[in-house]
Amino acid sequence: MRRFRLYNDTDQRLADAWNLYEQSFPSEERRSWHLQQEIMKHESYHFDLILVDEAFVGILLWWEFETIRYIEHFAISSTQRNSGLGKRCLEAFLAESHQQVLLEVEKPEDSLKQRRIGFYERIGFYLNNYDYAQPPYQEGGPFVELLLMSYPAALSEADFQVFLTECHPIIHHPYFEKNPG
Repeated sequence: MRRFRLYNDTDQRLADAWNLYEQSFPSEERRSWHLQQEIMKHESYHFDLILVDEAFVGILLWWEFETIRYIEHFAISSTQRNSGLGKRCLEAFLAESHQQVLLEVEKPEDSLKQRRIGFYERIGFYLNNYDYAQPPYQEGGPFVELLLMSYPAALSEADFQVFLTECHPIIHHPYFEKNPG
């Protein structure tokens, strides 16, 4: 297994990656194709394909900031789920750096969302207790109430504020505005 970073939309495997992206995340939690093409040019953003024997099996879309690595989207193809591949991929990612890693999860309102949180907890992520809403990915889009998970420890208030004030405006550009709530 390896990750391969895409810098633009010319790789033939991008169609499979985009299809997985659209199938795996609700529309309010993802970018339009046009905005994705633009954000791929940002030096801190990584659109990584997950490959096994050069075959596409997943995506890991993430940001590298000075003190935080933020996993924006992570998905394994349905044919590869429950094989341990997702766990191995995240463990390799976590081992690459000593920076704190953040990701967002939906509230545990059903068994699937509970299992997803449990998956991250078994890898070592901590479920934080901050009031949090993801800014819109689309013009006029809603803020989405989510939970933040962090690795290897709980997220400090100072790091939470850095994420909100320094990272959010970059991640959610051009539709960033402060949470109205």
